[in-house]
Amino acid sequence: MVSQQGTGTSNVMSDMEYNLVTTLSNLLQAHEVLAKYADDADKTGDSDCATIFRTLRDQNAASAQQLRAALGRHLSGGK
Repeated sequence: MVSQQGTGTSNVMSDMEYNLVTTLSNLLQAHEVLAKYADDADKTGDSDCATIFRTLRDQNAASAQQLRAALGRHLSGGK
């Protein structure tokens, strides 16, 4: 049974599917922003900050892959 509280998604998707999709979307948006921030840091000559932003971007990419796998499991009926 699909929960109808919290997300307002009703019978479209479960709360967990919604949470996974939303978090994945946020990470993908952050991925683009962090790449821009790294470029900005490079332009100012701050290689330390550029490295930090690229590290965060790489960590986000790894987390996004985990979320995609979890979403796939949920959409195929597995947990």
